[in-house]
Amino acid sequence: MHKQRNNIMIKNSFILLTTTALLAACAGDGNSRRPCTNPPAGQYCIQTGDTLTRISQRFRVNVADLRRWNNLSSDTIHVGDKLIIRPPYNHKIAPNNAGKTFSLHMPVKGKIIQNYSNTSKGIDIAAERGTLVHAAADGVVIYSGSTVPHYGKMLLIRHSNTTITAYANNENLLVPMDARVKAGQIIAEVGDSGRRDGRTALHFELRVNGKHVNPTHYFK
Repeated sequence: MHKQRNNIMIKNSFILLTTTALLAACAGDGNSRRPCTNPPAGQYCIQTGDTLTRISQRFRVNVADLRRWNNLSSDTIHVGDKLIIRPPYNHKIAPNNAGKTFSLHMPVKGKIIQNYSNTSKGIDIAAERGTLVHAAADGVVIYSGSTVPHYGKMLLIRHSNTTITAYANNENLLVPMDARVKAGQIIAEVGDSGRRDGRTALHFELRVNGKHVNPTHYFK
C-alpha cells in the first residue's frame, strides 16, 4: 500500500513537472516572437493586409528577389515579421577604381510599371508623352539615334569603362553624340513605348561589364 502511494506521488510529480515545462516553453515562444518595430534600413515590418506582391510594388522590387533575400519557400508572410526589401549586400560599384561608389538618379518622374527581368532587360517608368528625361549620372553620350530595333529613339550614356545606361522610347533626343552630361541634366522627352496597354513610358536599362543588371538596385 505504501509502495502504491509512492508510485502515485511520483506519477503526479512527473505530470506537474511536465506541465510546468510545457507552459514555460509556450510562454518563452510567445515572448520571443515580438512584433517588428523600427526596422533598420533595407528592412520592412510586415503589416496587416500586406502580401509579397503588394510589398514588391511598393518598394519596386521583384517578388522573386524578396523570396530569395528572405529565404522564403512560398509567398506566405506573417504580420509583425521583418522582411528584407533591399539586397542584403552592396550592389554599388566603384568605376575607374577611384574608390567612389556608383549610384543612379531616377531618370524620369513616374511609376515603375515594368520591373526588371531577364526578358525585359530593364524597367519601364510610366510618364506622359513629353515628360523630361534626365541623365541618371555623369557621363558621355555614346549613341543618339533610332537605328536599334524595338528601342525607338534611344540614348546610351557611358559613365565609366564598365557602366552604361540606356534611355529608350523617347519622343525627342535633346543631346547629341559625344556630349558630356551631368547627373540630372535634361537629355530627352518621353515618347511612345509601344506597350500593349498604350501607356507612354521610358524604358531604362543599366549595363555593367556588358551585362544587363537591375537598375533599381543602384537608385539613390
